[in-house]
Amino acid sequence: MIGTVVEMSGEVKQSRRTYNSPLRADQARQTRGRILGAAYRLFADRGYAGTTIATVADEAGVSPETIYLTFGGKRGLLEGVIEMAIAPEADPTTQEDALWKELIQVSDAHDRLNAMVGYSCAILARTGPVHAVIRGAADKEPFAAALGSRLLRDRLMNQTSRIGRYLGAALRPGLSVSEAGERYCALTSPELYHLLTVELGWTAAQHRQWLTALLETELLEARSSS
Repeated sequence: MIGTVVEMSGEVKQSRRTYNSPLRADQARQTRGRILGAAYRLFADRGYAGTTIATVADEAGVSPETIYLTFGGKRGLLEGVIEMAIAPEADPTTQEDALWKELIQVSDAHDRLNAMVGYSCAILARTGPVHAVIRGAADKEPFAAALGSRLLRDRLMNQTSRIGRYLGAALRPGLSVSEAGERYCALTSPELYHLLTVELGWTAAQHRQWLTALLETELLEARSSS
């Protein structure tokens, strides 16, 4: 009888752990999201130097200790913000995988490029303010300069890989995949996006239309007239 009670007690405890674990994980995700959302707004408004852990904690409704435990400090917080801006989904692969699975079904390379540009422009709209913060901090914060360089390398690698997969056979004669990737990366850079949409006041639609037309000329053979 005693053994039965102990066994049943163990089952109850295990059941409670199973029930509570997803709840705690969901609460942790929500807390992380609030912190990153608050940090995004404050970094964009005040810059890196003007944003403190205390102000982010107050904005997010958490303790400073929670931020330190989750991100390790302000540097980790900035890295978390740019990662969130690049892939805001809870599962960052879901949205992107769906796009590329759909894109592979598109037969015309110009239509594929149009979709790729739209994807890049959507990311630029989210990440542009954070890239500006990273550039602003780079002069005094070596980690920010290193972060900017890493983001550039990752962007060039990913964009070159996609061009090879989705546009490789349609590139202009004499243009290699690596050259096409460099041109795409340069023209979709956050620095150029900031110049056009912030300093010169272009609308998002103007920017996308210009970028699509320019990349079609730079990368692809002309559309067939037939």
